[in-house]
Amino acid sequence: MSKVTTMKKAIAQHVHSGDFLYIGGYICRPAFSAIHEIVRQGIKDLTITRSNAADDFDLLIGAGCVTRFVSTFLSLGFYGLGRCFRRAIEQGIPHKLELEEYTNLSLPMMLMAGAMGMPFVPVKDLVGSDLLEVKSFLGDQKYKIIDSPFDGRKTVLVPALNPDVGIIHVQQADPEGNAQIWGIGGDCKYGANASKKVIVSCERVVSREVVGKDPSRTIVPSFKVVAVVEEPFGAHPGYVPGFYDVDFGFGFEYQQASQTEEGFQQFLKEWVFDQKDRTSYLQHFIDRFGYRRYAQLMADFDYSYPVSYEY
Repeated sequence: MSKVTTMKKAIAQHVHSGDFLYIGGYICRPAFSAIHEIVRQGIKDLTITRSNAADDFDLLIGAGCVTRFVSTFLSLGFYGLGRCFRRAIEQGIPHKLELEEYTNLSLPMMLMAGAMGMPFVPVKDLVGSDLLEVKSFLGDQKYKIIDSPFDGRKTVLVPALNPDVGIIHVQQADPEGNAQIWGIGGDCKYGANASKKVIVSCERVVSREVVGKDPSRTIVPSFKVVAVVEEPFGAHPGYVPGFYDVDFGFGFEYQQASQTEEGFQQFLKEWVFDQKDRTSYLQHFIDRFGYRRYAQLMADFDYSYPVSYEY
């Protein structure tokens, strides 16, 4: 059964105020189109998570959609700390943000535990860090320390995460929702499978036969997926291997705009509220910066090294 729909319908039907969201985009394939739609629909009081958060989460926080953040860090890469994130933490603008911090290893393992149906997972990299000394909304449920039943050594356990909704952007998916990626994976596979349901945004919808020719690229199976949205350019200004490069120039535009609350609100108006969908966003990008800049982002086609599937 086809689950192909629009981003507007997918978000309206499956994301609600108060939800706990996993939003993929570990360095590449950020789900910007979905995030813009969440902002447009005025969804609030969200708890969000992903390791290696970036400008996508910064925008969602600045728009006032987020109340709680299970995080590792949030950075604008070359352009420093997220400005909206910093205002929320330091000044409570647009409102107070509750933050629960883990490491870049422990958080993906918490999602892995959720995907595997385990209640918790042992980790080592939190030991000796100040992250054990700082607790927020999880309180005593942030971690537990036990004596190992095997050798008696002190062992840190962290809870599994099972978000209400996982939202990921991928290279391709079939109409039923079998979603495939290549390039940096990060915690995308675990985050999606830990979630109770998944919205898949993709650069292209392909047939089940195409997916079946290389099944090892499939990171989430169709039975987890409730909506498939074909959304070319859906990760911009992030990048999607095989489709387009990261737009560093646009990242600088965002950094400059988000320096102030007024500049950030103007950015939201221009790039989110004044655009009804991703098609409108793309046309505005071309109108604003020119088709040449858009074309320069596009990837040239190149084959990967041949792989034989013969016996």
